Amino acid sequence: MTIIDTRTPEPKRLIPGATGDWEVIIGMEVHAQVISRSKLFSGASTAFGGAPNDHVSLVDAAMPGMLPVINEECVRQAVRTGLGLKAQINLKSVFDRKNYF
Repeated sequence: MTIIDTRTPEPKRLIPGATGDWEVIIGMEVHAQVISRSKLFSGASTAFGGAPNDHVSLVDAAMPGMLPVINEECVRQAVRTGLGLKAQINLKSVFDRKNYF
C-alpha cells in the first residue's frame, strides 16, 4: 500500500516499512568523458599515458581533511550539454562522496 503525504507542497509517496515510512528516490548516474585538463573534483591532471597513480591528488585519494573543489569548466560543459538536450538545469546540485574505508 502506498501512502501519499499531502502535508508538503509537493506530495510525497511513502511506503510503510517495519522501521517507518520510506520515500522512494530514483536518480540517474551518468558517466561521461569531458575535455578538461584537470579532474572534476581535483586539480590532478587528466593527461593520458602517465605511470600508475601519477595523476592522483590528495583529494582523489580521499585523504582526511582534503576537500574537493569543483572544476568550473566541467560545469560549463555540463550546462551547455543540458541546454542542448533541452533538459532542466538545476540552480543547485548536491554531491555525496562514496568512501570505502
